[in-house]
Amino acid sequence: MTTQLTTASAGQRAMDQVQVRSLRDVIAVLIEQRSIVRAAGASFAAHLLDLAIMQLRLNVNDISAEELSGLSDFVGAEFTRDKSSH
Repeated sequence: MTTQLTTASAGQRAMDQVQVRSLRDVIAVLIEQRSIVRAAGASFAAHLLDLAIMQLRLNVNDISAEELSGLSDFVGAEFTRDKSSH
């Protein structure tokens, strides 16, 4: 029974690695597309691609919305603190 669970867990990890590799490939293509779109002067479309890239990077790195929000709050507080000290 333990062998079956271990094999199933290893299979799940392998599948996750394949998915991660695929997502990284998609991210690379989106980065190229963003450069093309930005060069064409479509800044809003480039921004939308930035958002898609960010979301995929969050998924690849298993970062939750709560963790991103916490980081944003921290960076914002540090920025405000630094700005007020100058």
